[in-house]
Amino acid sequence: MTEKKESVLQFSERLKSIVPAGSGRDFAKRAGIGYSTVHNYLQGVSSPTLENLVSLARAGNVSVEWLATGEEFRGAALQVVQEAENGRVLKIPFIDKEGFLFLDSDAFPTIQKEAGRLAALQVDSDVMEPTFGVGSVLVVDRGRKNLRDSKVVVLRKGGSYLYKRVQIVSEGYSLISDNKKYNEMVVSDESLCTFEIVGSGVLVLNQLG
Repeated sequence: MTEKKESVLQFSERLKSIVPAGSGRDFAKRAGIGYSTVHNYLQGVSSPTLENLVSLARAGNVSVEWLATGEEFRGAALQVVQEAENGRVLKIPFIDKEGFLFLDSDAFPTIQKEAGRLAALQVDSDVMEPTFGVGSVLVVDRGRKNLRDSKVVVLRKGGSYLYKRVQIVSEGYSLISDNKKYNEMVVSDESLCTFEIVGSGVLVLNQLG
């Protein structure tokens, strides 16, 4: 029981860090959860269901992993991503697998400023061929979660990743595959909430490992 209580209290502290003081009601509304329930989470009285955890993370613009455990990219990567054997190495953590992608920072100067927000993802789909395909590595800026015209975005739903190019349309967003054998997806702002936006692609390294 002691360990469980400590875990609940640690969760409440992480939640407090993303809920501005005095804005609990607004945050609860944004998350679509009753204020009394969110208040209990903030006070360490109870812990959320998985569904509410996802809603809280989305409302706070943090990852579910970090909110649940405190051990995701938000903490560890900020300390290690721009680490230097000789002041020139970017160390970018992979998503969903062990290890890092190492890049010469002089060769990729445009991404140095975002180093603390970057993650690498090994592509397992041909939906974006010929731009990139299975075996490529996509570097994602996890801080860029707004969908912008013509940009490649990575979404996650049900444990699967979607790679799409964005077009702004009157209905919301047209999500297009560069591989023309796949149909476009048109989503509204409301239906977009059913996806986790992982981030925007900033660099492609084709056919790595």
